[in-house]
Amino acid sequence: MGKNGRFGKEYGTVVEKEKKSRPGWKGTSYVKKAEPANAKRTTADEQNNSSTVSEAAAPFELQQLLLNIFRDTFPVVLGSETLQALLQQVKKALYERDFAQAFGKEEFLEAYAIRWSPSRTLCYQSILLDISKYTTKMFSSYKTTRPKLDQQPAADDAVIMRIICFGGGAAEVVAFGGFLRCLESAFSRNGDGDELRAFEGMDIISFSGESSPTVLNQQSSTDICLSTLGRSPRFDMCLVDTAQWQSVVYKLHENITSPPPLSKYASSMAKNANEALAAAANFGVTFRQDNILEMTGSQLVDILGGQPGQPMLLTLLFTLNELYTSSIGKTTAFLLNLTATVKSGSLLLVVDSPGSYSETTVGTAAKKYPMHWLLDHTLLETQKARGSESAPGWIKIISEDSKWFRIPENLRYPITLENMRYQMHLYRRV
Repeated sequence: MGKNGRFGKEYGTVVEKEKKSRPGWKGTSYVKKAEPANAKRTTADEQNNSSTVSEAAAPFELQQLLLNIFRDTFPVVLGSETLQALLQQVKKALYERDFAQAFGKEEFLEAYAIRWSPSRTLCYQSILLDISKYTTKMFSSYKTTRPKLDQQPAADDAVIMRIICFGGGAAEVVAFGGFLRCLESAFSRNGDGDELRAFEGMDIISFSGESSPTVLNQQSSTDICLSTLGRSPRFDMCLVDTAQWQSVVYKLHENITSPPPLSKYASSMAKNANEALAAAANFGVTFRQDNILEMTGSQLVDILGGQPGQPMLLTLLFTLNELYTSSIGKTTAFLLNLTATVKSGSLLLVVDSPGSYSETTVGTAAKKYPMHWLLDHTLLETQKARGSESAPGWIKIISEDSKWFRIPENLRYPITLENMRYQMHLYRRV
């Protein structure tokens, strides 16, 4: 986030459904009232738009667990009488593109995390499930890595996926925690010594606290291919940003890897079933404060893990357009350094506001270029121009120019959640 380019004046085009009245309250979470007429008009507008409308792919219970992590990590902030004032200060600074102010205090970072990150988390979770048939194919080339002596023990047959989130923060760490849970659940049910198979809406994923299993949404689960996994998954995740998100990220990670708090009146069955979203041994998270646009090639190699020897998943989630806005030249150099560093088979996931344009000067005239055009020009065409024998460094696997993510109606959270519209592009290093 910060000046690495997380948000401009539209805050990543988070689209809010305006309410005529505040929701009612019951306990720690609100109970949504009847949907007003203007919300129905918003839905109609979404459908009339050329965008694809996407429902959440993850089971409802998992989405609620992800929201609960934000709620349980920052209960003091959520219950603070100064929360609205904090949010207004952050929003004003973001609008003015004063990222040093918006993310300059821990209280601002926590306020941002509980207000805008939950909606993005659910959206990212949906995207990760949509592309899982590509990410899980990378597992077959991974080497089993035994944990260091100072780490918690892990199964000998575990395999690690390396994930680098440029401009990453609160939303990414929780979304990947949920994605890991999906993979672990599918593996535990289907990986009884045999190779996992792709499941076509019939396999069941169960989550703690639920006495009955939940069937994955059939439309999205057909895209989930775990046939090449064969070993239990682990994530090694690094988030890179200029803002000081360390404390927020590590607090969220602690709650992801710890059993959620229960009421003192919870039944013995509930207590026995209570478990963490992800095991600490299987979900390693580190944060590095750095300016993406100022990194040298050697610094990038260091972030990617010294001498990267296996494919990895790289993400730029609501980050790339702000990087281009800051400097097209530096952003292009960063992407070329990334291309030269990562191994063949690595994936690059780019998610941003639809219709994002960046302006650059050609001669004496300024011209605006679509973000996805600049990205394609760098990844798919630039190396061709260097010589007839040259080949592009990447191939594009998926491209969505405009897509809606809609929040399920019955999810509970103390703050109103919002729908999102985004563009998404997935590339594979050749």
